[in-house]
Amino acid sequence: MAGVGKTVFGRALASLLGLKFIDVPELVDRRKLYSGYDVESKAYLVDLRKLSAAAGSELRGGGVLASVYAFKPRGVRVSWAIILRVRPTRLLEILRGRGYPDEKIRENVSAELIDQPLVEAIQKFGRRKIVQLDATDVDLESLARRAAEAIKSRILRQLDRKIDWIGELERSGELEELLRFLERSGF
Repeated sequence: MAGVGKTVFGRALASLLGLKFIDVPELVDRRKLYSGYDVESKAYLVDLRKLSAAAGSELRGGGVLASVYAFKPRGVRVSWAIILRVRPTRLLEILRGRGYPDEKIRENVSAELIDQPLVEAIQKFGRRKIVQLDATDVDLESLARRAAEAIKSRILRQLDRKIDWIGELERSGELEELLRFLERSGF
């Protein structure tokens, strides 16, 4: 999801592993891998086939890719898909702080709440390659160090966290307020 720290985490992880780092928004912009721009959502309309081919060619030899899209770079074996997760109430604050429009915030927060990033990644890569990390208010460089050490030691799976935002928000009493915010858009 937008705002979870993919770029900071990914850049640090790549550096620690001695791998190339690719930030998908930068790649999309640089290689013009879009069919247009949606002014309302302030986002490029990405051509995923072109993105897959371009990312595949840039990742030959290994690398770390930071993306909001669950896609497989063409011709590249994906070892792991690390999904950074951020508590939906915190994600709402982060996206507001970045000036996102309310509709885009609702879209991203609701997707995080219902595990959409996880579901899409499982559909694309299979559950065995997925590792979820809670990045809520965590030092992302420290989290990247832990992940890099776990990758080198072949124990990355041990960092995988079961995340239940609905249960957590219900227990903390924050779920009803968040759902009222989301309902304003018809969620």
